[in-house]
Amino acid sequence: MDCICCGFGAVLLLFILTTKKQTILSNEEANQSQEAAETLQAAIQETEAAQKALEKEIEALDPQPETNATSLAQLAAEQERLAKEIEDQAQALKALEAEVTPAKATASLDRPSADQNYLSGLRLRGPRAVILLESSGSMLAVTASDAVSIMQQGSWQKAKKWLRSKEALKAVLAAIPKGTKVAVYQMAESTSPLSGSPSNPYIDPYDNAALISLLDRLENLEARGGADLEKGMRTVANLQERASSLLLIGDGLPTAPAPAGRGLSETERVNLFNRAMATRPNYPFNAILFPFEGDPAAAGLFWQLSGRTNGITLIPDNDWPSL
Repeated sequence: MDCICCGFGAVLLLFILTTKKQTILSNEEANQSQEAAETLQAAIQETEAAQKALEKEIEALDPQPETNATSLAQLAAEQERLAKEIEDQAQALKALEAEVTPAKATASLDRPSADQNYLSGLRLRGPRAVILLESSGSMLAVTASDAVSIMQQGSWQKAKKWLRSKEALKAVLAAIPKGTKVAVYQMAESTSPLSGSPSNPYIDPYDNAALISLLDRLENLEARGGADLEKGMRTVANLQERASSLLLIGDGLPTAPAPAGRGLSETERVNLFNRAMATRPNYPFNAILFPFEGDPAAAGLFWQLSGRTNGITLIPDNDWPSL
């Protein structure tokens, strides 16, 4: 477990510090280079037009016996100057285009070398991986009372447990190998995609536009309400392109739907878990479970589910991921 978490930390550090900033800067540099190239290309075309006009002028003068030799010499000199200007501009354009290509290439993010070890532990396989990020109120703190207090104060953006959960998702995204599409969902009392669109939630995590859109939605995602695992599992089961594997990032058993005016007992939550598993997932089910007090049955049930589907359940150390 410690080895896996160390691998997680390395993945996370490389990804968090570089991903979004590098991508945005690379796109801006590419756009600036492209604009400069277009301006230079227009200058070349303008110079070429001037050269052609000059050539016509020389042709009109050449056959005339009375043509002044000095005029012809001046026109010839101007023609040579324009030819040299076109050559210089063409070389500058070639150099500029060479700069544009690496800028676009930089936009494909470098993935850490530990990705294969990480995924072999999670068994999150392609070609289509689905990630459910629980975004219920319990993801704000280790205890229910602390979670309620955070919600009442409106300080959910700074809740350590919630920040760790989102960073765990980023670490997973950083480790996904090329060729694997991923669909990321937030799962609370309802389930909706953070990646792509409702009709097509799968994205290539190496597509920077799609990745930045996902990270923006993740940054603004608020943790609140209960967690309806059955809805989450049915959403995955109803995907047009069937999932090859699934990862749940959460903290325990379902907490929704709940009766009005009271919470759920542990027995009721176990029943909700069993109802969710009635969808009978036939792909590796993986789970990363963050701590939540008063949920003793959760780890065992998820371990059984993971073992039955050839997945794995991980309970990370308190210092992973680092913030």
